[in-house]
Amino acid sequence: MSKPLNDELQLHISVKWAVQIVFLVFTLTGAWYTLRESISNNKNEIEYIKESLIEYEQLLDERVSRLERYKEQELEEVNKSLLSKVLGKGN
Repeated sequence: MSKPLNDELQLHISVKWAVQIVFLVFTLTGAWYTLRESISNNKNEIEYIKESLIEYEQLLDERVSRLERYKEQELEEVNKSLLSKVLGKGN
């Protein structure tokens, strides 16, 4: 007959292996927390950069719109003067 199954498990681990396992667990845990912190910092920095770009874009749009208005006024004056020259010479 075969031996009956035994529900007891005996595991022998040397102290050296136990210390190495504990060191590995602490190392992995520390690396995980460091990685999470780094990801969080990068996320915050990306949000700041996005907000800064949006503000810069708004300032740039304001400047460009002022320049466009100025150039439109100049073009209108040039068009008026050319039109008056053309119509003035025709008379």
